[in-house]
Amino acid sequence: MGQYSVPEEIRKLKPKGTMVKRISGHYYVYQYATVTENGRRRTQMGRLIGSIKEGVGFIPNSGFLSDDKIQTLEFGEYAIVLANSKKTLELLMECFHPEDAVTIYSVALIHFVQGFSYMKDIKKYYDMSYLSLKFPCLKLGYTRLSKLYANLGRRQGPVLLLEQKLVDASSRQIAVDGHVLGSVSSENDLACKGYKFQKIGESQMNLLMAYDVNTHIPLFSRIYEGGSPDKVSVQDFLYQVELKDMLFIVDSGFYSTENLELFQTNGSSYIIPLAKNLKICKKAVSHLEMNGRFMYQKGKKAAAIEYKDELIDGHRVLCFRDLNEAAAEQANYLRYLQQGKKNYTEERFLELKDFMGLYVLQTSLLEATAEEIFQLYKMRWTIETYYNYFKNRTDCRSLYQQDYYKVQGLAFVMLVSALIHQEFADACKVLKGKSIQDCLLEARMLKANKQMGIWTVSNCSQKHRDLLKALNTEPKIEGHWLHT
Repeated sequence: MGQYSVPEEIRKLKPKGTMVKRISGHYYVYQYATVTENGRRRTQMGRLIGSIKEGVGFIPNSGFLSDDKIQTLEFGEYAIVLANSKKTLELLMECFHPEDAVTIYSVALIHFVQGFSYMKDIKKYYDMSYLSLKFPCLKLGYTRLSKLYANLGRRQGPVLLLEQKLVDASSRQIAVDGHVLGSVSSENDLACKGYKFQKIGESQMNLLMAYDVNTHIPLFSRIYEGGSPDKVSVQDFLYQVELKDMLFIVDSGFYSTENLELFQTNGSSYIIPLAKNLKICKKAVSHLEMNGRFMYQKGKKAAAIEYKDELIDGHRVLCFRDLNEAAAEQANYLRYLQQGKKNYTEERFLELKDFMGLYVLQTSLLEATAEEIFQLYKMRWTIETYYNYFKNRTDCRSLYQQDYYKVQGLAFVMLVSALIHQEFADACKVLKGKSIQDCLLEARMLKANKQMGIWTVSNCSQKHRDLLKALNTEPKIEGHWLHT
Protein backbone atom coordinates (compact mmCIF):
# COMPACT_ATOMS: atom_id res chain seq x y z
CA MET A 1 0.00 0.00 0.00
CA GLY A 2 1.45 3.40 -1.02
CA GLN A 3 2.25 6.17 1.44
CA TYR A 4 -0.85 8.22 0.44
CA SER A 5 -3.36 5.42 -0.33
CA VAL A 6 -6.50 5.06 1.79
CA PRO A 7 -7.65 1.59 2.87
CA GLU A 8 -11.13 0.42 1.85
CA GLU A 9 -12.27 0.07 5.48
CA ILE A 10 -11.42 3.78 6.04
CA ARG A 11 -13.20 4.92 2.87
CA LYS A 12 -16.37 3.17 4.04
CA LEU A 13 -16.48 5.43 7.10
CA LYS A 14 -16.47 8.75 5.23
CA PRO A 15 -19.74 10.74 4.86
CA LYS A 16 -21.42 10.78 1.47
CA GLY A 17 -20.15 13.48 -0.88
CA THR A 18 -16.68 13.70 0.69
CA MET A 19 -13.16 12.43 -0.05
CA VAL A 20 -10.42 11.14 2.26
CA LYS A 21 -6.74 12.01 2.12
CA ARG A 22 -3.96 10.30 4.05
CA ILE A 23 -1.48 12.82 5.46
CA SER A 24 1.38 11.79 7.78
CA GLY A 25 -0.40 8.58 8.70
CA HIS A 26 -3.74 10.29 9.53
CA TYR A 27 -6.97 10.31 7.49
CA TYR A 28 -8.61 13.68 6.81
CA VAL A 29 -12.04 14.21 5.26
CA TYR A 30 -12.72 16.98 2.73
CA GLN A 31 -15.72 18.18 0.84
CA TYR A 32 -15.49 17.84 -2.93
CA ALA A 33 -17.40 18.65 -6.09
CA THR A 34 -17.19 17.63 -9.73
CA VAL A 35 -16.61 20.57 -12.08
CA THR A 36 -16.33 20.92 -15.85
CA GLU A 37 -13.58 23.03 -17.40
CA ASN A 38 -12.88 23.22 -21.13
CA GLY A 39 -15.22 20.30 -21.69
CA ARG A 40 -13.39 18.03 -19.24
CA ARG A 41 -14.68 16.89 -15.84
CA ARG A 42 -12.46 16.91 -12.78
CA THR A 43 -12.79 16.67 -9.01
CA GLN A 44 -12.35 19.87 -7.02
CA MET A 45 -11.48 19.51 -3.35
CA GLY A 46 -13.29 21.72 -0.84
CA ARG A 47 -12.75 22.55 2.84
CA LEU A 48 -11.58 20.16 5.55
CA ILE A 49 -14.58 19.00 7.60
CA GLY A 50 -13.11 16.32 9.90
CA SER A 51 -11.06 13.15 10.18
CA ILE A 52 -11.50 9.36 10.41
CA LYS A 53 -10.02 7.37 13.27
CA GLU A 54 -9.84 3.59 13.15
CA GLY A 55 -12.14 2.01 15.72
CA VAL A 56 -14.00 5.35 16.20
CA GLY A 57 -15.21 6.44 12.76
CA PHE A 58 -15.78 9.91 11.33
CA ILE A 59 -15.01 12.76 13.72
CA PRO A 60 -16.28 16.22 12.61
CA ASN A 61 -14.06 19.23 13.18
CA SER A 62 -16.18 20.56 16.02
CA GLY A 63 -18.95 19.40 18.30
CA PHE A 64 -19.88 22.87 19.56
CA LEU A 65 -23.50 24.04 19.75
CA SER A 66 -22.75 26.63 17.07
CA ASP A 67 -22.19 23.77 14.61
CA ASP A 68 -25.44 21.94 15.42
CA LYS A 69 -28.56 22.30 13.30
CA ILE A 70 -30.79 25.28 14.06
CA GLN A 71 -34.01 24.26 15.79
CA THR A 72 -35.49 27.75 16.32
CA LEU A 73 -35.99 30.32 13.56
CA GLU A 74 -37.12 33.94 13.28
CA PHE A 75 -40.70 33.63 12.04
CA GLY A 76 -42.98 36.59 12.73
CA GLU A 77 -41.36 39.54 11.00
CA TYR A 78 -40.43 37.47 7.94
CA ALA A 79 -43.89 35.89 7.71
CA ILE A 80 -45.78 39.21 7.73
CA VAL A 81 -43.46 40.73 5.12
CA LEU A 82 -43.70 37.63 2.92
CA ALA A 83 -47.50 37.78 3.08
CA ASN A 84 -47.54 41.47 2.16
CA SER A 85 -44.97 41.75 -0.62
CA LYS A 86 -46.36 39.23 -3.10
CA LYS A 87 -46.69 41.81 -5.88
CA THR A 88 -42.95 42.46 -5.74
CA LEU A 89 -42.19 38.74 -6.06
CA GLU A 90 -44.68 38.40 -8.93
CA LEU A 91 -43.02 41.31 -10.74
CA LEU A 92 -39.61 39.69 -10.34
CA MET A 93 -41.00 36.38 -11.64
CA GLU A 94 -42.28 38.18 -14.75
CA CYS A 95 -38.82 39.53 -15.56
CA PHE A 96 -36.29 36.97 -14.27
CA HIS A 97 -35.67 33.25 -14.28
CA PRO A 98 -37.69 31.87 -11.31
CA GLU A 99 -34.62 30.85 -9.30
CA ASP A 100 -33.00 34.26 -9.78
CA ALA A 101 -36.29 35.99 -8.98
CA VAL A 102 -36.69 34.18 -5.65
CA THR A 103 -33.02 34.76 -4.78
CA ILE A 104 -33.21 38.52 -5.49
CA TYR A 105 -36.48 38.74 -3.58
CA SER A 106 -35.12 36.92 -0.53
CA VAL A 107 -31.95 39.01 -0.39
CA ALA A 108 -33.96 42.24 -0.76
CA LEU A 109 -36.38 41.07 1.95
CA ILE A 110 -33.46 40.48 4.32
CA HIS A 111 -32.25 44.02 3.58
CA PHE A 112 -35.70 45.32 4.48
CA VAL A 113 -36.13 43.34 7.71
CA GLN A 114 -32.56 43.49 9.01
CA GLY A 115 -31.44 46.79 7.53
CA PHE A 116 -28.62 47.09 5.01
CA SER A 117 -26.69 43.79 5.09
CA TYR A 118 -23.33 42.87 3.60
CA MET A 119 -23.05 39.85 1.31
CA LYS A 120 -21.07 37.86 3.87
CA ASP A 121 -23.97 38.10 6.34
CA ILE A 122 -26.93 37.32 4.07
CA LYS A 123 -26.67 33.52 4.41
CA LYS A 124 -26.56 33.76 8.21
CA TYR A 125 -29.78 35.75 8.27
CA TYR A 126 -31.34 33.31 5.79
CA ASP A 127 -30.33 30.26 7.83
CA MET A 128 -31.80 31.76 11.01
CA SER A 129 -35.11 32.84 9.45
CA TYR A 130 -38.37 31.44 8.12
CA LEU A 131 -37.01 32.08 4.62
CA SER A 132 -34.94 28.90 4.94
CA LEU A 133 -38.21 26.92 5.25
CA LYS A 134 -40.17 28.96 2.71
CA PHE A 135 -37.42 28.75 0.06
CA PRO A 136 -35.26 25.81 1.25
CA CYS A 137 -33.05 25.40 -1.81
CA LEU A 138 -31.55 28.88 -2.08
CA LYS A 139 -27.79 29.30 -2.25
CA LEU A 140 -26.91 32.59 -0.61
CA GLY A 141 -23.23 32.20 0.15
CA TYR A 142 -20.77 34.98 -0.61
CA THR A 143 -19.60 33.47 -3.92
CA ARG A 144 -23.16 32.94 -5.19
CA LEU A 145 -24.26 36.44 -4.25
CA SER A 146 -21.11 37.97 -5.68
CA LYS A 147 -21.91 36.35 -9.04
CA LEU A 148 -25.55 37.41 -8.79
CA TYR A 149 -24.68 41.07 -8.13
CA ALA A 150 -22.16 41.06 -10.96
CA ASN A 151 -24.67 39.52 -13.39
CA LEU A 152 -27.32 42.07 -12.40
CA GLY A 153 -24.82 44.80 -13.22
CA ARG A 154 -23.61 43.26 -16.50
CA ARG A 155 -26.71 41.56 -17.90
CA GLN A 156 -29.19 44.40 -17.62
CA GLY A 157 -32.01 43.02 -19.79
CA PRO A 158 -34.28 41.72 -16.98
CA VAL A 159 -33.37 44.68 -14.76
CA LEU A 160 -34.40 47.21 -17.41
CA LEU A 161 -37.54 45.21 -18.19
CA LEU A 162 -38.65 45.39 -14.55
CA GLU A 163 -37.85 49.09 -14.29
CA GLN A 164 -39.77 49.80 -17.51
CA LYS A 165 -42.80 47.98 -16.09
CA LEU A 166 -42.62 50.19 -12.99
CA VAL A 167 -42.39 53.34 -15.13
CA ASP A 168 -45.30 52.30 -17.35
CA ALA A 169 -47.49 51.64 -14.29
CA SER A 170 -46.50 54.90 -12.55
CA SER A 171 -48.46 58.12 -12.11
CA ARG A 172 -45.85 59.75 -14.41
CA GLN A 173 -45.16 62.43 -11.82
CA ILE A 174 -41.67 61.61 -10.61
CA ALA A 175 -39.00 63.15 -8.45
CA VAL A 176 -35.39 62.58 -9.42
CA ASP A 177 -32.74 63.09 -6.77
CA GLY A 178 -29.30 61.96 -5.69
CA HIS A 179 -28.04 60.46 -2.45
CA VAL A 180 -24.41 60.21 -1.36
CA LEU A 181 -23.09 56.78 -0.33
CA GLY A 182 -19.73 56.34 1.31
CA SER A 183 -17.28 53.76 -0.06
CA VAL A 184 -14.86 52.10 2.32
CA SER A 185 -13.20 50.04 -0.46
CA SER A 186 -9.95 51.64 -1.57
CA GLU A 187 -10.16 50.39 -5.18
CA ASN A 188 -13.81 51.12 -5.92
CA ASP A 189 -14.34 51.91 -9.61
CA LEU A 190 -16.87 54.64 -8.77
CA ALA A 191 -15.54 56.14 -5.56
CA CYS A 192 -13.74 59.47 -5.37
CA LYS A 193 -13.61 62.52 -3.14
CA GLY A 194 -16.88 64.33 -3.63
CA TYR A 195 -18.43 67.44 -2.15
CA LYS A 196 -19.31 65.59 1.08
CA PHE A 197 -15.81 64.24 1.73
CA GLN A 198 -15.26 66.51 4.73
CA LYS A 199 -18.58 65.43 6.26
CA ILE A 200 -18.44 61.65 5.75
CA GLY A 201 -14.66 61.30 5.94
CA GLU A 202 -14.35 58.91 2.99
CA SER A 203 -14.70 58.70 -0.78
CA GLN A 204 -18.23 58.71 -2.08
CA MET A 205 -20.52 57.34 -4.77
CA ASN A 206 -23.77 58.95 -5.88
CA LEU A 207 -27.05 57.05 -6.02
CA LEU A 208 -29.62 58.51 -8.43
CA MET A 209 -33.23 57.43 -8.08
CA ALA A 210 -36.50 58.17 -9.86
CA TYR A 211 -39.42 58.08 -7.43
CA ASP A 212 -43.18 58.27 -8.00
CA VAL A 213 -44.36 61.12 -5.78
CA ASN A 214 -47.95 59.83 -5.70
CA THR A 215 -47.50 56.10 -5.07
CA HIS A 216 -44.17 56.49 -3.22
CA ILE A 217 -42.72 53.68 -5.34
CA PRO A 218 -39.09 53.91 -6.56
CA LEU A 219 -38.97 53.32 -10.32
CA PHE A 220 -35.32 52.93 -11.26
CA SER A 221 -31.90 53.68 -9.79
CA ARG A 222 -28.20 53.70 -10.68
CA ILE A 223 -24.98 54.47 -8.83
CA TYR A 224 -22.57 56.96 -10.41
CA GLU A 225 -19.06 58.19 -9.79
CA GLY A 226 -18.82 60.27 -6.64
CA GLY A 227 -17.16 63.21 -8.36
CA SER A 228 -19.78 63.48 -11.10
CA PRO A 229 -22.42 66.20 -10.41
CA ASP A 230 -26.03 65.06 -10.48
CA LYS A 231 -26.81 67.39 -13.36
CA VAL A 232 -24.24 65.50 -15.47
CA SER A 233 -25.15 61.96 -14.36
CA VAL A 234 -28.87 62.52 -14.94
CA GLN A 235 -28.29 62.71 -18.70
CA ASP A 236 -27.23 59.05 -18.71
CA PHE A 237 -29.69 58.08 -16.00
CA LEU A 238 -32.85 59.13 -17.85
CA TYR A 239 -31.87 57.18 -20.97
CA GLN A 240 -31.97 53.84 -19.10
CA VAL A 241 -35.70 53.41 -19.78
CA GLU A 242 -38.30 54.90 -22.12
CA LEU A 243 -39.91 57.98 -20.57
CA LYS A 244 -42.91 59.63 -22.18
CA ASP A 245 -45.33 62.30 -20.92
CA MET A 246 -43.56 62.52 -17.57
CA LEU A 247 -43.46 65.40 -15.11
CA PHE A 248 -39.96 65.70 -13.65
CA ILE A 249 -39.87 67.42 -10.25
CA VAL A 250 -36.21 67.99 -9.46
CA ASP A 251 -34.03 70.16 -7.23
CA SER A 252 -31.88 73.10 -8.28
CA GLY A 253 -28.76 70.94 -8.66
CA PHE A 254 -30.10 69.57 -11.95
CA TYR A 255 -30.39 72.97 -13.61
CA SER A 256 -28.67 73.34 -16.98
CA THR A 257 -29.78 74.28 -20.49
CA GLU A 258 -29.18 70.70 -21.68
CA ASN A 259 -31.22 69.21 -18.84
CA LEU A 260 -34.16 71.56 -19.35
CA GLU A 261 -34.32 70.28 -22.94
CA LEU A 262 -33.98 66.70 -21.70
CA PHE A 263 -36.85 67.17 -19.25
CA GLN A 264 -39.10 68.22 -22.15
CA THR A 265 -38.42 65.34 -24.56
CA ASN A 266 -41.21 62.91 -25.56
CA GLY A 267 -43.97 65.18 -24.29
CA SER A 268 -42.51 65.54 -20.79
CA SER A 269 -42.34 68.64 -18.60
CA TYR A 270 -40.55 69.85 -15.48
CA ILE A 271 -40.67 71.90 -12.29
CA ILE A 272 -37.34 73.06 -10.87
CA PRO A 273 -36.38 75.59 -8.17
CA LEU A 274 -33.89 78.26 -9.17
CA ALA A 275 -30.60 78.79 -7.37
CA LYS A 276 -29.98 82.34 -6.14
CA ASN A 277 -26.93 82.85 -8.38
CA LEU A 278 -28.83 82.24 -11.63
CA LYS A 279 -29.50 85.31 -13.77
CA ILE A 280 -33.14 84.34 -14.28
CA CYS A 281 -33.64 84.04 -10.51
CA LYS A 282 -32.12 87.45 -9.88
CA LYS A 283 -34.56 88.93 -12.38
CA ALA A 284 -37.47 87.17 -10.70
CA VAL A 285 -36.67 88.50 -7.23
CA SER A 286 -35.73 92.02 -8.35
CA HIS A 287 -39.26 92.94 -7.35
CA LEU A 288 -41.47 90.86 -5.08
CA GLU A 289 -44.89 92.45 -5.32
CA MET A 290 -47.23 89.46 -5.00
CA ASN A 291 -50.61 89.80 -6.71
CA GLY A 292 -52.12 86.39 -6.01
CA ARG A 293 -52.82 84.19 -2.99
CA PHE A 294 -54.27 80.83 -2.04
CA MET A 295 -54.39 78.43 0.91
CA TYR A 296 -52.14 75.35 0.88
CA GLN A 297 -53.45 72.44 2.91
CA LYS A 298 -51.34 69.47 3.97
CA GLY A 299 -52.98 67.13 6.43
CA LYS A 300 -54.30 69.21 9.30
CA LYS A 301 -51.91 72.08 8.61
CA ALA A 302 -52.83 75.02 6.43
CA ALA A 303 -50.67 77.88 5.18
CA ALA A 304 -51.38 81.13 3.38
CA ILE A 305 -49.37 81.41 0.16
CA GLU A 306 -48.93 84.55 -1.90
CA TYR A 307 -47.38 84.50 -5.37
CA LYS A 308 -46.56 86.18 -8.64
CA ASP A 309 -46.45 84.48 -12.04
CA GLU A 310 -44.47 85.90 -14.97
CA LEU A 311 -42.57 85.09 -18.16
CA ILE A 312 -38.82 85.76 -17.98
CA ASP A 313 -36.49 85.13 -20.96
CA GLY A 314 -39.14 82.87 -22.47
CA HIS A 315 -39.58 80.73 -19.32
CA ARG A 316 -42.49 80.63 -16.88
CA VAL A 317 -41.19 81.64 -13.44
CA LEU A 318 -43.26 81.74 -10.27
CA CYS A 319 -42.35 83.25 -6.90
CA PHE A 320 -44.21 81.89 -3.87
CA ARG A 321 -44.03 83.14 -0.29
CA ASP A 322 -45.29 80.85 2.49
CA LEU A 323 -46.42 83.41 5.07
CA ASN A 324 -46.35 80.88 7.94
CA GLU A 325 -42.84 79.78 7.04
CA ALA A 326 -41.69 83.36 6.57
CA ALA A 327 -42.99 84.33 10.03
CA ALA A 328 -41.22 81.35 11.63
CA GLU A 329 -37.91 82.15 9.89
CA GLN A 330 -38.13 85.80 10.88
CA ALA A 331 -38.86 84.88 14.50
CA ASN A 332 -35.86 82.52 14.58
CA TYR A 333 -33.55 85.14 13.11
CA LEU A 334 -34.69 87.77 15.63
CA ARG A 335 -34.21 85.30 18.51
CA TYR A 336 -30.62 84.63 17.43
CA LEU A 337 -30.10 88.38 16.98
CA GLN A 338 -31.32 88.95 20.55
CA GLN A 339 -28.98 86.23 21.81
CA GLY A 340 -26.05 87.98 20.18
CA LYS A 341 -25.21 85.20 17.73
CA LYS A 342 -22.34 86.00 15.39
CA ASN A 343 -23.29 87.40 11.94
CA TYR A 344 -26.88 88.13 13.02
CA THR A 345 -27.46 91.87 12.61
CA GLU A 346 -30.42 94.23 12.20
CA GLU A 347 -29.12 95.32 8.78
CA ARG A 348 -28.83 91.71 7.63
CA PHE A 349 -32.37 90.97 8.85
CA LEU A 350 -33.81 93.84 6.81
CA GLU A 351 -31.86 92.56 3.79
CA LEU A 352 -33.14 88.96 4.13
CA LYS A 353 -36.66 89.23 5.52
CA ASP A 354 -38.38 89.57 2.11
CA PHE A 355 -36.70 86.33 0.98
CA MET A 356 -37.73 84.24 3.99
CA GLY A 357 -40.32 81.58 3.14
CA LEU A 358 -39.69 82.31 -0.56
CA TYR A 359 -39.72 79.71 -3.36
CA VAL A 360 -38.68 80.60 -6.91
CA LEU A 361 -39.74 77.91 -9.41
CA GLN A 362 -39.32 77.55 -13.15
CA THR A 363 -41.63 75.25 -15.09
CA SER A 364 -42.56 74.21 -18.59
CA LEU A 365 -46.18 73.65 -17.49
CA LEU A 366 -48.08 76.49 -19.13
CA GLU A 367 -51.68 75.47 -18.46
CA ALA A 368 -51.42 74.54 -14.75
CA THR A 369 -52.45 77.15 -12.17
CA ALA A 370 -49.96 78.61 -9.72
CA GLU A 371 -51.62 76.68 -6.89
CA GLU A 372 -51.23 73.40 -8.83
CA ILE A 373 -47.55 74.14 -9.53
CA PHE A 374 -46.87 74.77 -5.84
CA GLN A 375 -48.69 71.59 -4.75
CA LEU A 376 -46.79 69.50 -7.28
CA TYR A 377 -43.45 70.91 -6.19
CA LYS A 378 -44.23 70.23 -2.53
CA MET A 379 -44.76 66.56 -3.42
CA ARG A 380 -41.06 66.33 -4.30
CA TRP A 381 -40.29 66.09 -0.60
CA THR A 382 -41.60 62.53 -0.55
CA ILE A 383 -38.29 61.40 -2.05
CA GLU A 384 -36.44 63.20 0.74
CA THR A 385 -38.58 61.28 3.24
CA TYR A 386 -37.67 58.05 1.46
CA TYR A 387 -33.96 58.86 1.53
CA ASN A 388 -34.23 59.54 5.27
CA TYR A 389 -35.66 56.02 5.66
CA PHE A 390 -32.97 54.67 3.37
CA LYS A 391 -30.20 56.27 5.43
CA ASN A 392 -31.55 55.94 8.97
CA ARG A 393 -33.80 52.86 9.00
CA THR A 394 -31.70 50.63 6.71
CA ASP A 395 -28.41 52.24 7.80
CA CYS A 396 -27.20 52.31 4.20
CA ARG A 397 -24.35 54.79 4.47
CA SER A 398 -21.19 52.98 3.30
CA LEU A 399 -20.86 50.16 0.76
CA TYR A 400 -17.96 47.73 1.06
CA GLN A 401 -17.88 47.14 -2.69
CA GLN A 402 -15.27 47.93 -5.30
CA ASP A 403 -16.44 46.24 -8.51
CA TYR A 404 -18.51 48.46 -10.82
CA TYR A 405 -20.95 45.74 -11.86
CA LYS A 406 -21.50 44.43 -8.33
CA VAL A 407 -22.22 47.98 -7.16
CA GLN A 408 -24.92 48.33 -9.84
CA GLY A 409 -26.32 44.93 -8.90
CA LEU A 410 -26.50 46.02 -5.29
CA ALA A 411 -28.31 49.21 -6.37
CA PHE A 412 -30.97 47.04 -7.99
CA VAL A 413 -31.32 44.82 -4.90
CA MET A 414 -31.86 47.97 -2.83
CA LEU A 415 -34.50 49.11 -5.33
CA VAL A 416 -36.35 45.79 -4.86
CA SER A 417 -36.01 46.21 -1.09
CA ALA A 418 -37.67 49.63 -1.46
CA LEU A 419 -40.52 48.02 -3.42
CA ILE A 420 -41.03 45.57 -0.55
CA HIS A 421 -40.95 48.46 1.90
CA GLN A 422 -43.69 50.38 0.12
CA GLU A 423 -45.92 47.34 -0.42
CA PHE A 424 -45.62 46.46 3.27
CA ALA A 425 -46.20 50.09 4.29
CA ASP A 426 -49.47 50.08 2.34
CA ALA A 427 -50.55 46.90 4.15
CA CYS A 428 -49.76 48.42 7.56
CA LYS A 429 -52.18 51.30 6.98
CA VAL A 430 -55.04 49.11 8.25
CA LEU A 431 -53.41 49.16 11.68
CA LYS A 432 -54.19 52.60 13.02
CA GLY A 433 -51.47 54.02 15.22
CA LYS A 434 -48.86 51.40 14.28
CA SER A 435 -45.82 52.16 12.17
CA ILE A 436 -43.90 49.69 10.02
CA GLN A 437 -41.32 49.36 12.78
CA ASP A 438 -44.05 48.74 15.38
CA CYS A 439 -45.42 45.83 13.32
CA LEU A 440 -41.99 44.28 12.73
CA LEU A 441 -40.99 44.60 16.37
CA GLU A 442 -44.23 43.07 17.63
CA ALA A 443 -44.06 40.21 15.12
CA ARG A 444 -40.44 39.50 16.06
CA MET A 445 -41.69 37.79 19.22
CA LEU A 446 -43.01 34.89 17.13
CA LYS A 447 -40.54 32.05 16.62
CA ALA A 448 -40.59 28.83 14.60
CA ASN A 449 -39.59 25.78 16.67
CA LYS A 450 -38.89 22.24 15.50
CA GLN A 451 -40.48 19.78 17.92
CA MET A 452 -40.60 16.04 17.28
CA GLY A 453 -39.69 16.70 13.64
CA ILE A 454 -42.54 19.20 13.10
CA TRP A 455 -42.13 22.96 12.70
CA THR A 456 -44.59 24.94 14.79
CA VAL A 457 -45.06 28.61 15.69
CA SER A 458 -44.63 29.50 19.35
CA ASN A 459 -45.07 32.51 21.64
CA CYS A 460 -48.27 33.55 19.89
CA SER A 461 -50.61 35.54 22.13
CA GLN A 462 -54.00 36.90 21.13
CA LYS A 463 -52.36 40.24 20.37
CA HIS A 464 -50.03 38.51 17.94
CA ARG A 465 -52.91 36.58 16.37
CA ASP A 466 -54.75 39.85 15.77
CA LEU A 467 -51.67 41.40 14.17
CA LEU A 468 -51.17 38.42 11.85
CA LYS A 469 -54.84 38.39 10.87
CA ALA A 470 -54.80 42.11 10.06
CA LEU A 471 -51.76 41.53 7.85
CA ASN A 472 -53.21 38.51 6.03
CA THR A 473 -50.74 36.11 7.64
CA GLU A 474 -51.46 32.62 8.96
CA PRO A 475 -49.54 31.41 12.05
CA LYS A 476 -48.54 28.09 10.57
CA ILE A 477 -45.59 26.43 8.86
CA GLU A 478 -45.78 23.79 6.14
CA GLY A 479 -49.37 22.95 6.96
CA HIS A 480 -48.88 22.55 10.73
CA TRP A 481 -50.95 24.91 12.87
CA LEU A 482 -49.38 26.50 15.90
CA HIS A 483 -49.77 24.94 19.34
CA THR A 484 -52.54 26.56 21.38
